[in-house]
Amino acid sequence: MARLHGKLTNVILDVQFNAATTPWPELRDAVLAAQEAGYGVAWVLDHLAGQVMRGDQMLECFTWVGALAASTTTIGIGTLVANVWNRPVAVLAAAAASAQIISNGRFWLGIGAGASPASPFGAEHAAVGIALHPDMARRHARVQEFIDMSRTMWAAGEVNGVTGFPIPPTTPPMIVGVNSVALATLAARETDGINIRWNHPRFEAIIEAAREARPEGMAPLLVTTWEPWSEELMDAGSPQRELYTKLAVDRLIVVQFDRADPSKIVL
Repeated sequence: MARLHGKLTNVILDVQFNAATTPWPELRDAVLAAQEAGYGVAWVLDHLAGQVMRGDQMLECFTWVGALAASTTTIGIGTLVANVWNRPVAVLAAAAASAQIISNGRFWLGIGAGASPASPFGAEHAAVGIALHPDMARRHARVQEFIDMSRTMWAAGEVNGVTGFPIPPTTPPMIVGVNSVALATLAARETDGINIRWNHPRFEAIIEAAREARPEGMAPLLVTTWEPWSEELMDAGSPQRELYTKLAVDRLIVVQFDRADPSKIVL
């Protein structure tokens, strides 16, 4: 349990800032402030263009992760979420292993199946020629392909007889961003946990389905959610926070979409 303002809560607070609206030096300073305040993990975005995240430009995800890992000492650094279509799956596995090495074991790997090419988020991919598959089942299959590749690469740093791929000192926790029972079930069977947005119309049903799909003998499923910053959300006794505790949500990621303001995340 974490203690916030003298109250006990089961929900660990994490934080996410937006590189589309906040320059790099301020991003670094905001994460350092979150570290000082006692947040568990600072999560970064994996987008290519600032336009899709309400800003002028965007930092590349793993460059950003590496810079934060080198700038901090205790806070976790995670991806929410690394899109499995933005890189070949082997490159993503190597990037995650490298982040775990550079951070000295503080990296958290959130992955996502990618959006439909017809969605607003598909515009950045279309602009640079990255193909997103229109079929949801195929996008989910890509997640499984990444999981399989990461297991192979991280086991001994060898893939198809070629050696020397980066091996993480410890396997980073892996969670999957989910919007459906199908992907939540895959995540429950294959990874450490799920992330689901706070206002998903099937929020509770998807969490329940994922927990039911968890194989016996595996560690309890890690359930995380994200929600935009609000004053109410920062109150451990608010109805929304009490709901997360009731549902046994493990981690709440407080997101600042506008320019980072560390004064708003003081615990």
